[in-house]
Amino acid sequence: MLTKILAYFVPFAINFLNGGFFFITSHRFAEADCPATVVASAVAAWGVAYCLVTGLIGKLVKTSNALGLILAGGVMLSLTSAGFLIFDGLYTQFVWLLMSGCGAALFCAPFQLFAKSIENGKSKKSGTVSATSFYTLTWSLGFASGPLAFARVTVKTGFIITLALALAVTGSVVLIALLRKNQAQTNSGSTEEPTGDTRVSVKMPFPEKTFTRLAILGWIVGGLGTLTVSQIRSIWPKQGANLQISGDHVAYVLAVVSYVQAFTALALCRSKCWMWKRVPALLMSVTGILSLLTFAFASDVKIFYTAAACYGVYSGCLYFYLVYHSLAHPSRSGFFVAGNEIIVGVTSMLAPLVGGFIADVTGFTGSAFIFAAAAVVIAFTAQMIMLKPEKLEEEK
Repeated sequence: MLTKILAYFVPFAINFLNGGFFFITSHRFAEADCPATVVASAVAAWGVAYCLVTGLIGKLVKTSNALGLILAGGVMLSLTSAGFLIFDGLYTQFVWLLMSGCGAALFCAPFQLFAKSIENGKSKKSGTVSATSFYTLTWSLGFASGPLAFARVTVKTGFIITLALALAVTGSVVLIALLRKNQAQTNSGSTEEPTGDTRVSVKMPFPEKTFTRLAILGWIVGGLGTLTVSQIRSIWPKQGANLQISGDHVAYVLAVVSYVQAFTALALCRSKCWMWKRVPALLMSVTGILSLLTFAFASDVKIFYTAAACYGVYSGCLYFYLVYHSLAHPSRSGFFVAGNEIIVGVTSMLAPLVGGFIADVTGFTGSAFIFAAAAVVIAFTAQMIMLKPEKLEEEK
């Protein structure tokens, strides 16, 4: 139990401190009256490093070396936070943003494989579901809480907090390694005869080629879904300003999205087979489409809170969908998990630019949300095609 608590603290802490890096650096550039391209480049610089290193990690990561890579990520993020504190120039922030992208990449894909491996005593299927659910819960909570917390402290205090979190992550990983080593020694030294396999043996519901196809479907749904998330995060503040909604309400609406996303993932921890079904895909997609269209056309702040909650249900489902289908692959989880991170990283960098361009060209900020709703329709169409019951039955 202690191993699991420490393990799932890691994605919370890393996404919390990444939220701090994004908020503090962008805010400093904005306060210095830098051009908008410089402000936007803060997240872009992080994303470039993240995607490049994730591509390399995808070729190296496996369950046996995942913990070592996570430890390396914690050390790098500790050095990054110290760099932000000691060398605090405005433009030297780009150096540390690049380093933080590398540190995050050393964590994300390896952690998902590690989380899958620590779900002891469960069948392969239920262990994958638990890992997916708790991973999505914890990173979502961290990402939601970080900006809210860092908005209320000074820059120096913010970087002290990120350094403390990075060191806590590093210490947690070291402690996990020691606990697992001690458990392995205890098990190997036991004189009792094993009473049987503690893992439940289950017949895989599909052949490997079907898992590959479902993982690719997860990429499609996750990539297009991340496009919609990016419109909420980048265009909603502009929409709120146009409607003269206070900055506090704008921030709280974004927080509602992430918190509902987190607890939706938690609610999915008992999932059985909805990930392979068409009706749940329909319900998930309708929720996303209606909430995005509400963001496009509503004007009352209370309605936006409702839309944010509904959208959080959709985003929680889509990220669960993305992670589950990659972790469920019987032989290439590392490859597909790394692919997830690259797709999400690239989409998160490019999608805001596309949405902003559409809003500027049309002169209607809500057009970015209509564009996002169209992306959900495309993802849903892919689900209807690739989840045909007769096709799944043929492949069994």
